[in-house]
Amino acid sequence: MTANRTEQRVLETIDFESLLEYLCELVAVPSLTGQETPAQEHVAAQMERIGLDVDVWELDFERLARHPAYSAEVKREQGLGIVGTLIGTGGRRSNSLILNGHVDVVPAGDEANWHYPPWQGTIANGRVYGRGALDMKGGLCCALFAAKAIFDANVRL
Repeated sequence: MTANRTEQRVLETIDFESLLEYLCELVAVPSLTGQETPAQEHVAAQMERIGLDVDVWELDFERLARHPAYSAEVKREQGLGIVGTLIGTGGRRSNSLILNGHVDVVPAGDEANWHYPPWQGTIANGRVYGRGALDMKGGLCCALFAAKAIFDANVRL
C-alpha cells in the first residue's frame, strides 16, 4: 500500500528521537497497577505539550464497581481518567481521533534477573528495555507521537 501525500507528510513529521526519549522518561516513572497516578499526570503533561486538548478527572472506583461489566485485578483507591483530543474540523464529536492505552505495569520481580534496570528506559541493540516499554508505554508513546505528527504536519481531521 502506498501512502498518499498527506499520509507521507505526517510520516515524515514523526520525531522518532523525541519519541524514544519520552518513552525512556515514561518507563522511568514507576506505575504499578493501582499506583499509576504519577505516570498518568506525566502523560497528561505530554499531551498538553503536543497540543492536544486535555481533560483529566479523578475516577470514582466505588461507582465504577457497581457497573455489571466492571472488573479489576487489584482494588484501586485512586486513579485518573485522561483524554487528549485532537479536535477535527467537525468539532469535538466528529472527525476526531481516538487512541487508547494504559500506563499500569506489573511488578518487575527480582531486579537481579534484568539485564537493564527495570525503572529506567534503556536503548540497546535497537530495542528499548524497561518495565512497561512494550506493554504498554511504548504503544502509548507511539500513539501520542502519531497525534503530534498529525498536529505538526497541520493536517486537519
